[in-house]
Amino acid sequence: MRPAVLLSALLLPAVPMVARAESSATITLTPEGTAFAATLGKTPAELAADLKAKVDAAYETADIPGFLRAFTDATAFSQRGIGVDYASHPDHLIFGIAGNVAAASDSVVDKQEHPTGGAAVNFAAMAGLNLRDQGFPKWTLFVSGFYQGYATDKLDGSITSAGAHAQYRLLEPQDDGAAAKVVRWLGLDLTGGLEYTRWKLGASKLTNTFQLAGGGGQTAEVDVLAEGNFDLTSNAMTIPVEVTTGLRIALIASLFIGAGIDFTVGKSEVAGDLTGDINTKANPSLKIGTLALTANGDNTASPAAGRILAGAQVNLWKLKIFVQGNVSQTPAASVAFGLRMVF
Repeated sequence: MRPAVLLSALLLPAVPMVARAESSATITLTPEGTAFAATLGKTPAELAADLKAKVDAAYETADIPGFLRAFTDATAFSQRGIGVDYASHPDHLIFGIAGNVAAASDSVVDKQEHPTGGAAVNFAAMAGLNLRDQGFPKWTLFVSGFYQGYATDKLDGSITSAGAHAQYRLLEPQDDGAAAKVVRWLGLDLTGGLEYTRWKLGASKLTNTFQLAGGGGQTAEVDVLAEGNFDLTSNAMTIPVEVTTGLRIALIASLFIGAGIDFTVGKSEVAGDLTGDINTKANPSLKIGTLALTANGDNTASPAAGRILAGAQVNLWKLKIFVQGNVSQTPAASVAFGLRMVF
């Protein structure tokens, strides 16, 4: 999976935007590097090209717009399922905490060789209020949000998220009679809202280890020690619209399923300027080359995408324990999980 703004910028009219990208990765071999190439059965040019290909893959310098779009999509998708309840139907209040792991490419954000990726992790505290006491029992309102420091194995930073949703009961659940003690239909709900997520990650030092293949089955590992700046930020604003239904089974478990569409405006930016040494793993004092890397660009989120969701919940009186999966056509996928207290 390839890796993957101010609020006023996010709310600009939906005019097509052109991704900006500028990158370069230059490998310069030392005399020791030229000799090292010979021990691997490679020419110096082949060794330099091999190292450049590894660096390009690690930092996605060959496709900055692609990884930035994937990262923006994953940032937005990391809110799916953590701010709304689809199975409990509170009569008054609901409180909870939840987490989400979202991915919008085929790698993981903290994969060892990659400081970037189309993946995101999010957490939220949520609260909901059914408007029964106000004379509107079909309506439930939710708010959620969280701020936290976060780090991958290479980047440090923070996550900010906030959401507000309204849920309307289109069709009432099955009456809670004797038959419903075994299996009860949960009705049909329509949910919409507004979600904002911001990721800010960065590092001043990055280390990558690459394995090189030589002639005759030889292999060698090298460390690339880079210093400078590498900053990755992502902002996403999403309006999700969902229709959901479900079943409660024997009072103890609930299953729910739904479909919807997500309308997203957002932007990710990367700014990187790194230089460093390339040393052999076997002999860290052997400098075989240097790296000079720049990576600058930005790209927007996928503007709209259909989505399906499904989940299961264990009902322990007022305590609910749930897990929920989401799959989008962008493509993106996520798994949410958490605890809720329903009153």
